[in-house]
Amino acid sequence: MSLQNILNQGLANVKKGDYAAAIDKFDQAIKLESNYAAYYNRGQAYYYLGEYKTALIDFNYALQLNPLFANGYLSRGLVYFDLEALEEAIADFNRAINLNPQLSIAYISRGLSQVYLGEIAAAIADYNQALSIDPLEVQAYNNRGMALCYLGDFSGAIVDFDQAIQIDTTFVEAYNNRGNVRLQLGDRAGAMADFRKALELAPDLATIYYNRALVQHENGDKSGAIADYNQSLNINITNAEAYNNRGNICTLKGEYQAAIENYTQAIKINPQKANAYYNRGLAHYYQKDFAKAIADFNQAITYKPDYAEAYNNRGLAFRVQGNIQKALEDFNQAIKQNSQLAEAYVSRGLVRADLGDKQGAIKDFNQALELNPNDAKTYNNRGFVYYRLGDSRQAIADFNQALKLDPSLNSAYINRGLARFAIGDKLGALEDVDQALRTA
Repeated sequence: MSLQNILNQGLANVKKGDYAAAIDKFDQAIKLESNYAAYYNRGQAYYYLGEYKTALIDFNYALQLNPLFANGYLSRGLVYFDLEALEEAIADFNRAINLNPQLSIAYISRGLSQVYLGEIAAAIADYNQALSIDPLEVQAYNNRGMALCYLGDFSGAIVDFDQAIQIDTTFVEAYNNRGNVRLQLGDRAGAMADFRKALELAPDLATIYYNRALVQHENGDKSGAIADYNQSLNINITNAEAYNNRGNICTLKGEYQAAIENYTQAIKINPQKANAYYNRGLAHYYQKDFAKAIADFNQAITYKPDYAEAYNNRGLAFRVQGNIQKALEDFNQAIKQNSQLAEAYVSRGLVRADLGDKQGAIKDFNQALELNPNDAKTYNNRGFVYYRLGDSRQAIADFNQALKLDPSLNSAYINRGLARFAIGDKLGALEDVDQALRTA
């Protein structure tokens, strides 16, 4: 059998996806003749099998035999890319382009490597060049859309995803990417439509169920979100973020034990996942298991030392345990890590009030309200400190504001009743007590 016939049989096997049979044919071809095409095609078969280092050896042989083989440099560049050797990948894509300036896929591949190196402008230039060669190159539109996202140009990205989909109405990746951008822009209906279409085309892609779950969650459809996370995890059980997000929904539903089980699974997959420890700590806190909550917040801080929310919530757990000094230290640390975290000022204000530092407490509540002027509970807290200072009229003003923001805040009625009684408004005090009983 001739060399060409053997090569053709190998290529037919590659086309069928029978890479082992293809490799056997290319082995036969190489025994007949040390031919660059045989090495190159065997390298391709190994590449499709994910055996990148073996593929690299074959591409090296092919290029030694034919150093002017543009596709050989392109393929070797793709291997280097998958091995995360980006500088070597770009060097090979450069060689491929120098040998064949019309090789659009080389520009696309080089552009993707540039993105990973953070060279977004250079990547966009490569995608532009690919499209000047082939205006119907959907991958170039898709990749340029992603690059524009990195620059914050979401409108431009959508234009590119639109163009890719117009050329190829079955391009799943473009629907998925456009859905993500639409979600980023607040267009939940558009995002849902894109993910729904993507799933019609590719019902076995876990990432699309995951993305649709994000939309379901934002839409307030907890059951729909959990169903999509379930489906995503049925396909890919190694997605720690899906377990974490499903746990968050369980927490919102008050199903704390189920939430803990999800966070625990996320931690098994990624033992350094700080937000899973943090979220599990919250679930333990809501179950009033403060020792376990503190242990989880400790872990979250270990893996993310600037985790302001973890310091704040660990402080809350310490406060409940009566360890006021440790609580104060944590609230100070939370504010040090994030001076815009309103909850930390509220927490510290409560501890300062516990310690009798009423002016310090008011100062913290003032700061919290500057950051979040619509927090009814903070007005209520500040009002109670004013009441304890003997300034009942200022206290009533704060309780009024708290109830304006949240008419169902039972404690504000009780506190306002106390303040009204203190200024001699016994009728108003009775009215507040009555209202508190109604809202209890």
